[in-house]
Amino acid sequence: MIREFYGPFDEEIKKVEKELEHVELVDEVSDVQCEKCGRMMVYKYGRYGKFLACPGYPECKNTKPIVETIDVPCPKCGATVQVRKTKRKRNYYICENNPASCDYISWNKPKKGEKWNSEDTAEFKKETTKKTRKTTKRRTKKK
Repeated sequence: MIREFYGPFDEEIKKVEKELEHVELVDEVSDVQCEKCGRMMVYKYGRYGKFLACPGYPECKNTKPIVETIDVPCPKCGATVQVRKTKRKRNYYICENNPASCDYISWNKPKKGEKWNSEDTAEFKKETTKKTRKTTKRRTKKK
């Protein structure tokens, strides 16, 4: 049974390896310049999705995440608003100046001309805190 399977399978693998020798994987070049070496960074795919990396890898190990932004300015300071994801893949909106000078963060996408109040941040922090379960101590039997 194994001979019936392995004979044709081995021939198929050798055939495919010969065909793939001329195929070359080329990374997509971005318009972002590497701060460390000056080369144009390329898009790479990793465990957690797409990111920017320097093409001169062994010498330069610079990487950057791809930051998604929206065209609506921050309601508090007017800077760019970024879209980020939680560990559970839920989107939230945060000011690019957070936490340095602005504390805007929200679950809801900001609207143009919207005024922001600090109660929204308290609501965001309340939802993201880890909920703990009450545990009871078990009694141990005395011998």
